[in-house]
Amino acid sequence: MDYKIPPQNNDAEMSILGAVFLDNDCITKVSRLIDSLDFYKEAHRDIFKTMMQLTLTKTPIDFVTVSNKLKEASQLETIGGAAYLLNLVDFVPTAANVSHYCHILKEASNKRHLIQYAQKLIGLCHSGSDIADGVKDAKAELAGISSSMDSFSGVSVSGVSVSDISTIDQRAERYIQQVKTFDKTRFITGFPLLDARIRGVAPGEVLTIIAEPGGFKTAWLQNLLLNGAQRTGFYHLFFSLEMPDVKVFEREAQIANGITGREVERAYKACSTEAKAIQTEVYIKGSRGLLVCDKPRLDLEKIARYIELANNKFGKINAVGIDYLGLLAGGGRTLFEKTAHNAPEIKNIAKEANLPIIVLCQINREGAKAKHDIEITDAKGGGDIEASADIMLGFYTDEDGNLICKGLKNRNGAKDFRLLCEIDRASFRFKGMSEYEKKESQTLRRKAVQ
Repeated sequence: MDYKIPPQNNDAEMSILGAVFLDNDCITKVSRLIDSLDFYKEAHRDIFKTMMQLTLTKTPIDFVTVSNKLKEASQLETIGGAAYLLNLVDFVPTAANVSHYCHILKEASNKRHLIQYAQKLIGLCHSGSDIADGVKDAKAELAGISSSMDSFSGVSVSGVSVSDISTIDQRAERYIQQVKTFDKTRFITGFPLLDARIRGVAPGEVLTIIAEPGGFKTAWLQNLLLNGAQRTGFYHLFFSLEMPDVKVFEREAQIANGITGREVERAYKACSTEAKAIQTEVYIKGSRGLLVCDKPRLDLEKIARYIELANNKFGKINAVGIDYLGLLAGGGRTLFEKTAHNAPEIKNIAKEANLPIIVLCQINREGAKAKHDIEITDAKGGGDIEASADIMLGFYTDEDGNLICKGLKNRNGAKDFRLLCEIDRASFRFKGMSEYEKKESQTLRRKAVQ
């Protein structure tokens, strides 16, 4: 067989890395145009990821810092050793042409993707299977590749255009169009008291939910996405980094039917008529419109691509849920490094995709239990979570065991509200919300009587 090397340009890859060594500031431009997956050579991917990690911690990118970082990760020898890094440092005389090198690299990367999906289609055609789904997938992949080339089209290779700058008349017109479609595009929780306060979650906004482990935040997110899918008829995309999709299905069946997980398991194990009835109710209660991706070690580059692919294959995506921030890959080793990178990037994805995004975060378990309350500063990962959220809700259990939803941040209105959640804990179904007034706990009332 005549084997051909996939499209690549080693000189362009080396020139980009060399340019970053020469001028650290150009990595901002580079990271907007390409990502690590665009490099063909694995060693170059590792070096670029290392440079991005150093950027997060505001560490200078030079021969010493990069080699030390690679050595810590046991990758220095696999990339060719210190000698190869020195070669990169001296590979280009100037960083002025880095955008052009990125253009060359991206074109080669897109060609490789085209070949990859063409080969998948060829295999599908030879398999004798129905090709309808394969054609849909191919269209989605082609659309994804096409959109990745947009940053290199138009006025300049950097993707910057004068059309990105708006006048007052343009802003007013866009607002008028947005208001007209708010009923369809704004994500509504379906709980009137809460929606009255936060006015829903508009496209481009981020709703962040914090709670201690076991605080029903995942169940809350599933309820929201299922309600939204049932109400609007649009797809909702759920990135389940914590639970596999089979567990997500069991939870869907519980929520839709108001039963326990053990009851769902028993019905499906017996293949009974009860299982058929359960599944019928699952379809009715919004699961037809819920798309689930449970792939582990997802980073935000991949999440952005999945959103784009889902939009192209399934049609309009009305909202995205991510469970949870702490499990996202990339952005550093520690939780604080990851959060400092990922929380702002989630906001950027929401704006670029023009979608509402709901993201879950954990809090310190001991702190929450000690005070039976929740504060905005309790979120694990620091202030970047708060800064990147348009709306922030906290869930906690009061002294009497009630589940409370507390407003912590709200760009659309007042915060510091508290709502009492009516939840069937056995089935994880949220039934409603009511005004909450903190009363004297049962323990204190018993002491007063005694």
